[in-house]
Amino acid sequence: MSGLISKIYIKSYRGIDLLELKNLRQINILTGDNNSGKTSVLEVISTFRQPDIFRSWVDVSREERIIGGISLYEGMNDFFNVNCSEKKVEYVVETGDERTEIELIAKDSETQITRKAYYNKLGYATLPEEDSDLEELVIVPETVFEIRVNGEQKDTLAIIEGQRRMPLSSKKGEERFSENVIYIMPFAHTGARFFLNDILNNPELYQEILDVLKEFDPGIISINYDDGGTPRRGGYYKILTKENNKALPLDMYGDGMKKALLLMSAVIKAKNGILLLDEFETAIHTSAMDRVFKWILETCCKLNVQVFLTSHSEEAINKVLNCSEQLKKDMAVYTLYKDGEGNSVRRLDAKKAIDGKDNMGLELR
Repeated sequence: MSGLISKIYIKSYRGIDLLELKNLRQINILTGDNNSGKTSVLEVISTFRQPDIFRSWVDVSREERIIGGISLYEGMNDFFNVNCSEKKVEYVVETGDERTEIELIAKDSETQITRKAYYNKLGYATLPEEDSDLEELVIVPETVFEIRVNGEQKDTLAIIEGQRRMPLSSKKGEERFSENVIYIMPFAHTGARFFLNDILNNPELYQEILDVLKEFDPGIISINYDDGGTPRRGGYYKILTKENNKALPLDMYGDGMKKALLLMSAVIKAKNGILLLDEFETAIHTSAMDRVFKWILETCCKLNVQVFLTSHSEEAINKVLNCSEQLKKDMAVYTLYKDGEGNSVRRLDAKKAIDGKDNMGLELR
């Protein structure tokens, strides 16, 4: 990694209005009330990997995070502050001596397309049989998006109202920071996406992870990949323990173990990059937090990973702050606030945060 992110200044993004995070460390804890902007900060950092292509923005547009989904059109328009007449996202990131300004600008208009093209953009699997004139032109609302990096236009994209499909593009973005920017949402462990190949290809850390997982299952022996005899169709991961006569699929284990395994595999995947953990403590029982968090943060420092964690939990924050005496110099706590004038933040180094809580009753959330 060429250098840690040292400063983020978000001028406008979703509900954030003028928020500045300065003197960022290798381990950064973001806390605050609901809707204070914690998740939005992670999304901004995520787009900074390749901010000049729309794929980076679509990936954080939240269109797949809601039951039933929302359209690409809605997801992209949700980036903008509803209280501003101008549709504009703007943020600045500083890494070392480099300063990069990113802008996403949108303008609403109308466009004329055929009914056939309209249905395709809306994601219809089959065209309506009752609509006989598919070549008829119709007028539909449209938003035209433009990306600028340091004032230079990089890409444009037009999306009609209700559109669900992202147009195919061969454009490759310029990596502004690192190819390894891993973003883990609170309930990602309930899905099928783990980075277990990275664990299996790292024998030393593989053994360390097995030792940590004994907090959840003391009899764990190994994690293996089973292709089911048909490699082309893909396989699944199995866990072998002393208590069972055969290895069981990972899906049969509880959420706590799956969440811990996901987070630890993500640390390895993020080597020399950035790890973004939203509500990192979700599903992990307090009895296992000490060992899991200590391994995650110590390994992030070992693998040159800058980590950003969000949390509502006072207990989880305390466990992170106290998990390692050596790591305290590399930590900072940012408490985000929202008031009538916009966004503000209180920053404390780890030692000051601990002292304020223990001796002055300071609430860190």
